[in-house]
Amino acid sequence: MKGVVFDILRDMVEEGYGLEGWNAILEKSGSNGMYISTESYSDDELMGLVAAASEVTGIDVNDLVFLFGEYMVQEFHARFPIFFDRSKGLIEFLLSVDRIVHVEVRKLYPDASLPRFNYQKEGSHSLTMIYRSERKLCRLAEGLISGSAKFFKQSYIMTHDPCMHHGADECHLKIQLTGDANGI
Repeated sequence: MKGVVFDILRDMVEEGYGLEGWNAILEKSGSNGMYISTESYSDDELMGLVAAASEVTGIDVNDLVFLFGEYMVQEFHARFPIFFDRSKGLIEFLLSVDRIVHVEVRKLYPDASLPRFNYQKEGSHSLTMIYRSERKLCRLAEGLISGSAKFFKQSYIMTHDPCMHHGADECHLKIQLTGDANGI
């Protein structure tokens, strides 16, 4: 996992729990907290921080991973606004993730280990993202989708079946826009 992800996690924790909260998480996880954005760190390091954050905050690990995904969207927009500004809405943006966003991320971080997405578009208001990753961070993907929907001010419902955590080879995240597809 790239150091930038650790930086964003630190920012989220400090925003909600201050420097004291981040230091408590570092102490509990045994991490020194020194991360360089362009360097790679083990997935175990990140999951150790998430587990420690769960203990410190009292937020369930799965819920925390989802909230982290939502938070990452604001950070990604602040760092890479062009990816968002090119899209007219949630579905168009989600379709760009594997085809454009991940291509550009690989230019910045050639050794990045990114999930893979395939898509099944079912009209202008519905999309199934087929998620594959050895990390099985589909809950993070759900949070990223939720954060993106908030950014584009669009409401949606999602089904997540099948799922790799239940023995499938891939996760199917079906997003259906609800209400006014142009905004909440």
